[in-house]
Amino acid sequence: MKSTRILLVLALLGTMAAGTLALTGCSDKDTAAKVNGEAISNEQLDQQLARLKKQYPNMFEGADGEGRLLDFKQRLLDNLVNAKLIEQAAKDKDIKISDAEVKKQIDQLKAGYKDDTQFEDALKSAGMTVASLTEQIRQQLMTQKLIESLTKNEKVSAADVKTYYNANKSQFFQKASKRPSHILFKVEDKKKAAAILAKVQAGDDFAALAKANSIDTATAAKGGDLGWPTVAYAPEFQAALDKLKKGQTSGLVQTPYGWHIIRITAERSGSQQSLEEVKAQIEQIIIQQRRADAYQKFLNNLRKKADIEVLVEDLKSSKASNATTATK
Repeated sequence: MKSTRILLVLALLGTMAAGTLALTGCSDKDTAAKVNGEAISNEQLDQQLARLKKQYPNMFEGADGEGRLLDFKQRLLDNLVNAKLIEQAAKDKDIKISDAEVKKQIDQLKAGYKDDTQFEDALKSAGMTVASLTEQIRQQLMTQKLIESLTKNEKVSAADVKTYYNANKSQFFQKASKRPSHILFKVEDKKKAAAILAKVQAGDDFAALAKANSIDTATAAKGGDLGWPTVAYAPEFQAALDKLKKGQTSGLVQTPYGWHIIRITAERSGSQQSLEEVKAQIEQIIIQQRRADAYQKFLNNLRKKADIEVLVEDLKSSKASNATTATK
């Protein structure tokens, strides 16, 4: 089943804000904040707010709506300040992101969609444009390179791995699970789905039918294979899967994605993974933790040293101003 790729991008970016172009030529009345003399425009902040309102239209309604809006406005400005600080630090370290690197990331996202129109529709539904996505990806790649430069000499020892494993054994217990394949059809194609189900029940090759008919392009090329589960399936899909054993095939199963034909291709019982099996995984976990810690420490130091001036009237005073100018 197709994941929402745009939301994945936003998750990878975390609290980093989009649209970090330097706008040092703005007049103060057009400026939301200044960071070491460089301007963050009111337009940038307004774009962030507009996107948030589009994604969560009911969030700012009701008696507490105005207070929530002010709180989120402060957080968004704070994110823009952080992004500007990282941009400045990356420039000082001569960290650059090429257009080719950005294009590669965008092309990977586009691969999950049928065509450019579907991709742009997904962006629009998330309140974004190709231009704003491009800036977000550039910011993310720049941040990644900066973090890597802070931790390039980090080494993970065998003792580090063993200590982590012993302290987190439950994290590496592999639950009993089933590996499904599926063929997905549009809601309006129930008759076609029923015809393909009849072919499956008659013994026709499931993988070949998935390749030829499934609208889930990400799995169709693999014969419908969804792999071992790592995230929750739609409730209707999970309920059907739970009733099947290895080699068995479901009837037609409807979910919000459409009609599915599900087959279980493998099953595994619960087991504790050995240290050797998860060694590489643990090394990556430790490195990521160290990178996150190094980044936060670096950002805290940048904020301590920075000259941050907030010019938005309703964020200048009380809690909002303190939160925006305080070190996280």
